[in-house]
Amino acid sequence: MITEKLTRGKKALLLSVTVVYFVVGFFLIVFLLGYIIGANYSGLLSLLYLGAGWYILIKKNGLFRIMGVKYE
Repeated sequence: MITEKLTRGKKALLLSVTVVYFVVGFFLIVFLLGYIIGANYSGLLSLLYLGAGWYILIKKNGLFRIMGVKYE
């Protein structure tokens, strides 16, 4: 539960950080590593990246900790 009322700027920043992490990071891994180690392994690695990001940033409230948002 979030105890701090998020301002419009913080909401936009939280959304931006999340989108940059998941979308940009996922595509960079797929495209850059696709040439180096092959498409199959880079696809699996990018799925692990998304899973780890979801677990740390969303499930464990890591994004709120990074952004300094007060939560319970």
